[in-house]
Amino acid sequence: MNLLVTGGAGFLGRHLVRRAVEAGHRTTSLDRAEADVVADIADRTAIEAALKSHRIDAIVHLATLLTDTSASDPVEGTRVNAVGTAAVFEAARRTGVRRVIYASSQAALGGTVEKAGDDAPLRPLTVYGATKAYGEHLAAAFKTMAPELALTGLRFGYVYGPHRDRGWRELQQMIEHFAEGHAEVRWPDFSQPIDWTYVDDAADAILATLAVPRPSRPVYNVCGDFRRIADAVAHLRRRFPAVRAVAYPAQFPPAAWDYRADGIEAELGFKPRVKLEEGIDRLADWLRGVNSQAGRR
Repeated sequence: MNLLVTGGAGFLGRHLVRRAVEAGHRTTSLDRAEADVVADIADRTAIEAALKSHRIDAIVHLATLLTDTSASDPVEGTRVNAVGTAAVFEAARRTGVRRVIYASSQAALGGTVEKAGDDAPLRPLTVYGATKAYGEHLAAAFKTMAPELALTGLRFGYVYGPHRDRGWRELQQMIEHFAEGHAEVRWPDFSQPIDWTYVDDAADAILATLAVPRPSRPVYNVCGDFRRIADAVAHLRRRFPAVRAVAYPAQFPPAAWDYRADGIEAELGFKPRVKLEEGIDRLADWLRGVNSQAGRR
């Protein structure tokens, strides 16, 4: 299958491209830099041209501005996340591309629902969450306007792993500082379990969705390993005992930290494979390898 991956030069995008190629797909990345197609995600004409010239069969729409950037510049966050999503959907409709998988977020749910399922009400509390909720509403409108389109949203939680360098990086930086051997690492003492989704699992959730021509639900929650930050710190301290860990009280962006992903497992066959400890080890090993190579230069 020929895939257009918007945001293909970004964190999740580059991992998806790698795993999609391994699975036998052909990929074309579209991003604002370092991509096969360099374009603004809100430029519908450029997206249409890419779909036609590369004979695209399906779109995976990952281009986004994350929580921190959307909060500091709500106008640009809305332009990229909301208008960009509209441009992707409309480009697909105009060019006859029937399949679009787009990244939503648990931030669209707002953090007010316990054990939130796929059909939980959307009650976003951040600009980023509002733009993701808009994307879900827009997909519903397009389903009415263009029923031939198969639009599927995936709500991701906290995705971590190699190459994450943007967005809310507090937890990723904590792991990085342990792996880099800092004398002291401050860690956010947040009591609620967090959905730790390793980036390869997030990419595999997309590929599992792609394998089903018309999923029955408009949107699916994607979960990883629900664990407390203290669990991550305990594992990091066992691996890096020389590092002193210091806790501090923390408030994180409002989101539905506690939610269910039974739909994607039952209907699309996806189940996360990477537990928290393994994900931390993979990231730490990668970081140490990168730092080792840099030291030899």
